[in-house]
Amino acid sequence: MTALNLTSAAAKRGAGALERVISRVRERTVGQKSTLAIFDLDGTLFDNRTRTIFILREISEKFDSKAPQLAAAFENFRNLSIVDYSLDVTLRQLGVSRPAEIALIKQEWAKRFFSDNYQKYDMPIPGAKAYVERVHKAGATVIYLTGRDVGRMLVGTTEVLRLYGFPVGVEGTMTIVKKEAEQDDELFKREVSAYIDRLGEVVAIFENEPANSNILRARFPGASSFFVLTQHKPGAPALDPGIHRIKNFRAAERPRAV
Repeated sequence: MTALNLTSAAAKRGAGALERVISRVRERTVGQKSTLAIFDLDGTLFDNRTRTIFILREISEKFDSKAPQLAAAFENFRNLSIVDYSLDVTLRQLGVSRPAEIALIKQEWAKRFFSDNYQKYDMPIPGAKAYVERVHKAGATVIYLTGRDVGRMLVGTTEVLRLYGFPVGVEGTMTIVKKEAEQDDELFKREVSAYIDRLGEVVAIFENEPANSNILRARFPGASSFFVLTQHKPGAPALDPGIHRIKNFRAAERPRAV
């Protein structure tokens, strides 16, 4: 399912559910009860296609003689829709077909993408910053639960959250990343969810990977669970019933005074 075929009825239900999360957090805060909200990062709060396209452009400039097909692709580059979850698919759509060039690009891309220095090129999903801020101000502990790893990406993760104004590094926030880059994301989230379960009641979960959504939904059945319609791994399982699909977080923005 993509954002393009989200029905108006489903969008309305998602918007209502987003607002109910805020109300529930406020009620629990008044009652002096611990409340947690879990947010994934890549594909949930941030669109990392911009990171990929910046990196590919940098590679095309730095290695123009070794990556001529990639360099030529940017002469006609128009928008981010060409950037797929799979780098192989993205390169194919950009017209890069030479094996040696693909190998070079993939090597250089991996050095950059999984590092602290390039996360600042991610862009927040529309409405994400404002919504997370509302959840935090309502009294929930915001948990950023991401498959990024501590050795290569923790510093950059903190910096990009701060750059775009998300609550981070202050009371009522936690950032949980993998200890080892090689650890499977699904196993990581399954294991760490047991730790989170001991901290308090989870009232909301936000993910863009069906497998992770299902894992967290099963662990926290009383929470409102949201699936952000961006990109996810190919071959993902079907989304379990009861998980709200949302295009972005704009549906939860409060009306502006005129």
